[in-house]
Amino acid sequence: MSRADDDASGKSLVLPRVLLRAALGVAGRIPPRAGRALASLIAAAEYRLSPGRRAAVLSNLDVIGGAGHPRLSRRSDRERAARSVFRSYHRFFIEFLAQRRLIRGSWEGAFRFQGMEVLYAAASRGRGAIVAAPHLGNWELGGLALARLGFHVHVVTGTQIHPLLSGAVRALKEASGIAVSTPDDGFVPLLETLRHGGLVVLLVDGDVYTRGVDAAFFGRRVPFPAGPALLSRRSGAPLVHAHSVRAGDRHWISFDGADAPDLALSLERDLERLTGRVAAAQERNIAANVAQWCIFRPFFSTEARSAASDAASDDAA
Repeated sequence: MSRADDDASGKSLVLPRVLLRAALGVAGRIPPRAGRALASLIAAAEYRLSPGRRAAVLSNLDVIGGAGHPRLSRRSDRERAARSVFRSYHRFFIEFLAQRRLIRGSWEGAFRFQGMEVLYAAASRGRGAIVAAPHLGNWELGGLALARLGFHVHVVTGTQIHPLLSGAVRALKEASGIAVSTPDDGFVPLLETLRHGGLVVLLVDGDVYTRGVDAAFFGRRVPFPAGPALLSRRSGAPLVHAHSVRAGDRHWISFDGADAPDLALSLERDLERLTGRVAAAQERNIAANVAQWCIFRPFFSTEARSAASDAASDDAA
């Protein structure tokens, strides 16, 4: 890349960073109650104006309800839950932008942790730990909370919020002590973090991955990313199941159990076993907090996934 290209690239990040800095400043001054009200207003508007994203959420809730979820048996139940999903997402977004207020002031009061003994036991083995979590509650603040506790946290992300803002959001995370890489960077930086006893945090219900492993999930066979299990096999690091949920203005970060790779099994068998454990753990967590599962693409239907994802992407744009 030429010096002119470097200069152009640097200039292209100036406006997104200015916009993000302004948004952080404004959001940090919004009282929590006003932030919740604003999130509800935006969510209600998006629910009406984004048919693709609305249909994707409802299709996921249809499957979960069909699997026997007691709070999703009727269409009206699923529509109510879908509206809650939109509200949860926009609360997540405003909370993310207001994170500086948390850092400066009410940090201890905003977070509670469950199952820390699971995480400490996994990390004590000297190989680091791989934390597998879904898009529940405020998953971004979960990583920030772990960094504030003193862990070396490494996350893998795709596009953050919007392509124009991804670089600025990455810089914000790195300024908070979180290492960031993309799927294109491969396993090398993740293995380095694990060698030094750090935590690699991976979202296991995303759609940015190159290899999937089918696992049972709410009565269906659904592809999950193979990356968490494969990284565990290659590094020897335990795989810790975790999730974040919101209760009022408080965020609960929970560690639900851990699995270690079994080198007595073939690679393929162990990938199936570990990925199945990831899917089972997150099925339990999502079932208990289904109104905070912020996935806006059809997760279960292979046939509908492409068309509805395209429609949801158009809505998001």
